[in-house]
Amino acid sequence: MTDERPTRKLAGVVPYRMARSNAEMVKLVSLLCEANGFTLNLWRVMSAIGSFRSISPMEIGKLTTIDKAMISRAIRDLVDRGLILRRADERDARWAQIELTEAGTAVFDRMVSGIDALEKHLFGEIGPEKMDAFMDMLTLVERRAKATRELIEANGKPGFASIFGKDTE
Repeated sequence: MTDERPTRKLAGVVPYRMARSNAEMVKLVSLLCEANGFTLNLWRVMSAIGSFRSISPMEIGKLTTIDKAMISRAIRDLVDRGLILRRADERDARWAQIELTEAGTAVFDRMVSGIDALEKHLFGEIGPEKMDAFMDMLTLVERRAKATRELIEANGKPGFASIFGKDTE
């Protein structure tokens, strides 16, 4: 009996390769987090806070795609560690603004330096022009994937048909 399945190799499937690359990079960042006393999600929340002067928990959720309950726990943990300040918004007490403390800024800067060093190690042999092109491609892929997902979520099967140019059944 002959195998009549397509012979496309998994290693040539872009989403597969991106997922594998991402998984390896996330493992590296997780190891860096552990070495600095953080879980990856705790660092993701802290990095969202450190990327802005002041940010709300809702904005953290949009940036990190972490659920509200986990963000609340992370904020409590970071407040308890003295790494962030949580203040009620002056205009609306239901909202909070979060920012790094001086100690939090020092930890944030140390972590960012570690992540920069990892990136340099991983991508150091790629020239600046190729790196810029790579980042442009990632931006394009992310934007197109999001638009496609939104199309399919809004239209279901007809959304797939508009991509494939035929009925999906």
